[in-house]
Amino acid sequence: MPVTVRRASAPDAEGLSRLAALTFPLACTPRTPADFLATYVATGLDPASFRSHLADPACTVLLAEDEAGPDPVGYTMLLVGEPVDPDVAAAIHHRPPVELVRFYVHPDHHGTGTAGLLMEQTLAAAASTGARGAWLGVSEENARANAFYARHGFAPVGRKRFHIGETWEDDVVRERELRL
Repeated sequence: MPVTVRRASAPDAEGLSRLAALTFPLACTPRTPADFLATYVATGLDPASFRSHLADPACTVLLAEDEAGPDPVGYTMLLVGEPVDPDVAAAIHHRPPVELVRFYVHPDHHGTGTAGLLMEQTLAAAASTGARGAWLGVSEENARANAFYARHGFAPVGRKRFHIGETWEDDVVRERELRL
């Protein structure tokens, strides 16, 4: 089934929320507490949160969809601006930056080319913001995601640590130059 990519809008919030609730836990480590996951999905990936992101001029949300159903099969979120984490700010090289905050594809679409198409469109959208570089954080334990990002030009430039509940987690900070 052909997949298309487009910019999301407010009516897409429910479908984005359902996809996010499915895919976000798959990217977390086994140490991520179940109560944290449930709370974050309920309060940070709910339709109201997506409507807020979609209304934010610094935020771009793209979705991938096919003809099979009403929900997207993938989505990305870009956020223009300087990173607030001092470790990230010191690690990245290209300014002004845009953060690739989220990149998720439904598991049924892994290996179908959906992620590659979505990344191509996401990088074009990132470049259209005027940013010179894109960066992201990805769990050092997520080998599949790290390999995917490396194939798309994101090189490791640093690390960042953060709390999830009572647990410390580590992300690899990856960055790539954007070309207009």
